[in-house]
Amino acid sequence: MSKGKLFFAGVVGGAAMSVVMGIARAMGMQVNLEMMLGTLPGLQPGPLTWIIGLVMHLMISGLIALVYGVVFERVLHRAGIGAGLLVSIGHTLLAGLFMGMVPMMHPLIPEQMPAPGFFMANIGVMGVAAEVMLHLMYGAIVGGLAGGALTRRVESPAHS
Repeated sequence: MSKGKLFFAGVVGGAAMSVVMGIARAMGMQVNLEMMLGTLPGLQPGPLTWIIGLVMHLMISGLIALVYGVVFERVLHRAGIGAGLLVSIGHTLLAGLFMGMVPMMHPLIPEQMPAPGFFMANIGVMGVAAEVMLHLMYGAIVGGLAGGALTRRVESPAHS
């Protein structure tokens, strides 16, 4: 499977997550991953910092899709929406644990920004639900976009 296609699938999945988080913010939910990432190096919150955080999120999403690709090829031997959802369960758990550790490395938490908590629990039940659903959505997108490329490669007589 092409690393470029996988990376692109991850960027698409990350962009979809950012769009849904933007809608959630517009509805009053206090979720702003882009600002949290953008301020991680110590930058003050602002529009440019948000854009930096968005770029960071999209690049991280692309890199994570490469890990999905390894699991698709070497463990599951298939890709698709279902396989992406399956892999995203582990991704959801790791991301949820990571969110709880962010305050240990983020210079603006808790003085200027709230800590998200494990699985975004500090936002409440909706935060936990959002963390899980966003990562499942990401996995479905990455798996769906990667599915055609992996299937063609596995079924190709040249690779048998």
